[in-house]
Amino acid sequence: MKLINKAIRTFSIILIFYAIIVFILIVHIIPFTSLLLAISLTTIIALLISIFYSYSIIKPVEKLNEQIKRIAEGDFSELKYPASHEYSHIFNNLDNISKKLQKYEDKLSKQKEEFYAIIESIKEAIWIQDEKGLIRTYNKSFANLVQQDDIKNQYFWNVIRNKEIYDIVDRNFKAPDSRTEEIKSDSRHFLFSTSYSNFSKETVFILYDITEFRQLETIKKDFVLSVSHEIRTPLTSIKGYLETFETDLDDEHKNYLEIMKRNTDRLIHIVNDLLTLSRLEHDKSLEKENIVITDFLENILKIFSHRIQSKGLDLKIGHNTQKTLIQADRFKLEQVFINLIDNAVKYTDEGEINISIDDDETNLIFKISDSGNGIAEEHLPRLFERFYVVDKSRSRRMGGTGLGLSIAKHIINLHKGTIEVKSEIGKGTTFIIRLPL
Repeated sequence: MKLINKAIRTFSIILIFYAIIVFILIVHIIPFTSLLLAISLTTIIALLISIFYSYSIIKPVEKLNEQIKRIAEGDFSELKYPASHEYSHIFNNLDNISKKLQKYEDKLSKQKEEFYAIIESIKEAIWIQDEKGLIRTYNKSFANLVQQDDIKNQYFWNVIRNKEIYDIVDRNFKAPDSRTEEIKSDSRHFLFSTSYSNFSKETVFILYDITEFRQLETIKKDFVLSVSHEIRTPLTSIKGYLETFETDLDDEHKNYLEIMKRNTDRLIHIVNDLLTLSRLEHDKSLEKENIVITDFLENILKIFSHRIQSKGLDLKIGHNTQKTLIQADRFKLEQVFINLIDNAVKYTDEGEINISIDDDETNLIFKISDSGNGIAEEHLPRLFERFYVVDKSRSRRMGGTGLGLSIAKHIINLHKGTIEVKSEIGKGTTFIIRLPL
């Protein structure tokens, strides 16, 4: 448009210049009496030429503006323009742009249809919500969940009636975030996933029904508990009978008996650990009491004093907090520290074991460190899994069951605390326990 306006201005100046020249010529040629008629005639001719030229410029511009308006409204049909016109190349380029936009529109429409087909085929409830709380997209599973059909562009507080789901959506609306958490609603278990996009300012909600998985998990735990109970009694009997044979056997046969007793003890330890873990999962109650921290640790360390001295290890205890008491289940907490200190003594051949106590105002922090061989980084994420052992041959030789750390984590979780491990090959291992004060 700037070029066109410039062309019009240039042509107008030329016309004015032309009119002045014609006027001068007329003054010299035509008598003064006919001057008025000459001026009028010259003005009319210049005006007609100007109108004609302006029309030849403005008309195509109006046509071009009309075509652009059609494209903006989504009309990508073929553009009509005179092929011989001097501006035909502009219309041609605009037509090419229109065709490309049509292709992009078709492609986008196809992708949109595929997206809706995908989310409709997913049995989990899915919906997308904008920053204002309006539900922009949803699938049939979500409509069935809220028992409504026309949900699009409605506020979530007018749609979601389930309290557990509403609380999470409302919390995410006030403070957008991406997270995954498990909820229980009407005897059903759900894994609730929220994913927030900083770009679109929208949140994708997905509700996975894991009720069958949790029921299967419960059945498995009940089975383990029942089998462990049934196995423990015959194992205890077998061990008792083996001990009665010990006095009647010669030295050669006693070696075989020792192997049998050692493996029987190993089975008994596994069964006892399974029973302990099953009880913790079924009975989540805690018998809390005020525990004096220093006395608590001293009583536990007495159990290991002989082993620590016999291996020539140094034991160091650091108390870096003014806190002297903690509320916890004494028996369960003893299981945790006995397990961790036992591992530290078991897997440290030389060096030292450090136990430090600290706090960060809200938590009491225990660190149990050793100078053993350490644990490779790839094992750390799975260290608290049931039956997971780093060195199977060494664990078997030392009587490990692979359940101790799993039990320890479960007990710490019951106390609303956390347990983590840091380790490096050749530099030892550190277990960090945080318990709320």
